[in-house]
Amino acid sequence: MVLNQALAETLRHFFAGQPVSRAYLFGSVARGNATEQSDLDVLVELDKGTTLFDHARMSWQLEDLLQHRVDIVTEGGLSPHIRPFIERDRILVYER
Repeated sequence: MVLNQALAETLRHFFAGQPVSRAYLFGSVARGNATEQSDLDVLVELDKGTTLFDHARMSWQLEDLLQHRVDIVTEGGLSPHIRPFIERDRILVYER
């Protein structure tokens, strides 16, 4: 999967209808070295009151939309060891 204008627009449109205030791509797609086997890594800032079910639903819906594996993580779910790498690579794709 390659980050291009079409993917960025699809993500903006998708997250506009979700309980998300910001969404960032990170990982191999953001770095530009993704392969066909790479998943799409997304860091989201969720609205207050968002449930675990909402989070899972977003993942399923985005995978269905893109026909590609997606890993949606939140700030609270990040390991302190990988946080610096995510912050270095992340690309803002949606902000309310």
